[in-house]
Amino acid sequence: MSQLQENIIISKTLLTLDKYKSLDHLKRAVVDNEYIPSSSKFLRSLLWKTVYITESLNIQLWQNKLNDTRRVYHKLIQDDDMTIPWYKLEADNTYYNPVELGRNSSLRRKKKLNGASVKKSKLALVQVQTSDDPLGENSSESNFNHLEHDDDSELLRTIILDIDRLFPGEEYFNNRFYKQQIIEILYVWAKCNPRIGYKQGFHEILGLIYINFRKDSVSIPNTNTFCSEDIRILSLFDVKYLCHDLFTVFNKFMVNTSIISHFYENEYTLMNSIQSFNKSLMKVDQLIHYNLISKLKLESQLWCIRYFRLILSRELGNDLAVTNMLWDKLITIEGSRVPALLNFLIIVLLINVKSDLIVCDFSECLSLLLHYPIKFGTGKKSYVTFIHDIFTDANRLLSVKDNDLELYECGMKINAKLNPDLNISLSYNGRTSGESMRSRTSSPGTRPSDESNRGTMGSKDSKAEKMAFEKYRMEMRLKKKAQSLMRP
Repeated sequence: MSQLQENIIISKTLLTLDKYKSLDHLKRAVVDNEYIPSSSKFLRSLLWKTVYITESLNIQLWQNKLNDTRRVYHKLIQDDDMTIPWYKLEADNTYYNPVELGRNSSLRRKKKLNGASVKKSKLALVQVQTSDDPLGENSSESNFNHLEHDDDSELLRTIILDIDRLFPGEEYFNNRFYKQQIIEILYVWAKCNPRIGYKQGFHEILGLIYINFRKDSVSIPNTNTFCSEDIRILSLFDVKYLCHDLFTVFNKFMVNTSIISHFYENEYTLMNSIQSFNKSLMKVDQLIHYNLISKLKLESQLWCIRYFRLILSRELGNDLAVTNMLWDKLITIEGSRVPALLNFLIIVLLINVKSDLIVCDFSECLSLLLHYPIKFGTGKKSYVTFIHDIFTDANRLLSVKDNDLELYECGMKINAKLNPDLNISLSYNGRTSGESMRSRTSSPGTRPSDESNRGTMGSKDSKAEKMAFEKYRMEMRLKKKAQSLMRP
């Protein structure tokens, strides 16, 4: 890496720290579309590492935090139980290493990490915080059972298979060394978390973070070219600790945001997440819920699991910059709120294509949901604006998630903005659109007969609305068919 790149990193970091006086201030700038890639100060890895590693914009505090987290991974890769069985692969496998070469390489790596510089040798002197250690008392260490060697080699083959298919158009993944680093991180993480293990989808999430961190990585020169403050800044981007930092960030991104516990841990929690999504959809947009779930019987798990597990990366098109921008915003919010926010992000995406969804049959709907139609170009909204809008709308829904009335009304406002020409709707719980949801709760003077009459009226209103929707849907399908027949 040239000195020019190092100077750019230092300059952008100092400009960022000068502009934003606290981590909360920086996070707010990300949410407000102020600290984004088009900004001259923007460094994605600075954002992610300050959120998940240093937890501060104070440069003086960075080194201790970096030492703590890097020492964890340093210790893990020295553990004999974490040795990657490259030698168990087939001899013609790209990643195959004979036993002797694999052991010698491991020893060379340990020696280099222990003695590369005075600064690196201090790693062994820093006490690791239990909360940062995936094998600490607060983790699954008490239940930690090392996989048998056959399972280890099968784990390795599974990860390699996924990594070799990862982002085929990205030049970074034409590099065997880069791919091998990702394989190592995923292997070590899976061994540290045997209850979860390795799950398909991890490779895409880590792969995208890897690209971003690799782009910002620098080699710290053994010269007097830089002052002590510059060195402290560059240490955050030190390429020699790229894997250490990736391991920490990947672990915290997946665990702190509850992505693991909600979408990967087991089938029960995953199905609970899908049921939670269905309930939220029913409260925000009754028409989409009715058409997909009640009418077409299109079960959400047929398409929603990928949305959850890959954090919408497949749904936002082939340009990884779009996913990057959404994830930048996700890490700014309190971790436990991420699964609920993801629910509302998906709902907003559905509302964006509502006019198509409500006229599709089962197979058309499923195809649309599995190939979400997102395009940016001339005359279309830029992806920067699009991501900001869907995140803002989802955040608005999240802020009122515990109030059904406000959630319903917020959904109506988003619909009015995104589908101004769509004049058909179902009202919440079968009420007409102009009737207040508060009518569910009877007043003190309401008689049982009044409640009964209201229930009958509500049922009739609901039936009438559904009939109106079916008529509208049929008309739109005929129109769509006619248009397709008239195309040359």
